[in-house]
Amino acid sequence: MAAVSKISMDFITRLNLQNPNDVKPVNGVDTSTTYSLYSGDKRYFLKVQPNQDRHYFDHEVTSLKALSEWVKVPKVIKQGENQGSAYLLMNWIEAGSNNQSALGEALAKLHHVKGKAFGFEVNADHDYFPKNNAWSSSWGGFFVHQRLEPLMALAQKKALWLSQRGDHFENLKKTILADDHVCQVEPSLLHGDLWAGNFMFDTNDQPVFIDPNSFYGDREYDLAVSKVFPGFNEDFYSAYEAVYPLEDGYQERFKWYEFYYVLLHFVRFGDIYAPRLNRLLITF
Repeated sequence: MAAVSKISMDFITRLNLQNPNDVKPVNGVDTSTTYSLYSGDKRYFLKVQPNQDRHYFDHEVTSLKALSEWVKVPKVIKQGENQGSAYLLMNWIEAGSNNQSALGEALAKLHHVKGKAFGFEVNADHDYFPKNNAWSSSWGGFFVHQRLEPLMALAQKKALWLSQRGDHFENLKKTILADDHVCQVEPSLLHGDLWAGNFMFDTNDQPVFIDPNSFYGDREYDLAVSKVFPGFNEDFYSAYEAVYPLEDGYQERFKWYEFYYVLLHFVRFGDIYAPRLNRLLITF
């Protein structure tokens, strides 16, 4: 979690809200400082990223807009730049009770939304690991060349042992590019970062998807990511499968996406993820 800090009232005033008040820091995402504030009797959620221009949140805003047509997400009120910091203001969502069956059904509904190609309309330029979302007609090509290879190149600069596992990585890429499922998969609209910290439930116990990193890809990617860390239970997976059954062999394909997601965390957080990453890599 990012350490919360105070924000000046001058910053808040420049948001041009009516009678802003009761500004309080809250625990938020691990890259931005976050706040709760009121304008009149309406409550809002504010994300602030120091030393960034107004475009910092472009990909998140575009992701929220895409998802909002199909599932519940926070409503974007405004984004911009204020005193040298990027900000994103959204409506506040009061938390309700966990309803993982509804979450599984909502994700299946989202995955039924198909695109014409793999990628997204904007790049994720401001991520810790920037992501090239240029459109591709091949899921294998997109995942290998626009996700795995750039990330592994970055990881190898941090860890020699990854270079020494090069044969395993080459085997993984060849397996993905030749896989029948990969050659036939349809581009589904994805949340793109579906771990347990990126969903909640409103007071009607309806699921709300937050902090998306969306693109069109293999729907199995979202589900594989959901299994990397605890937070999803059997009700979630059963409800998803009842709406949108998975294809045979998904368990093996999940390992590809788990490897990518763990590699992402290794690049960012270091050796704490090395044993898990190594165990996955040597199986390929």
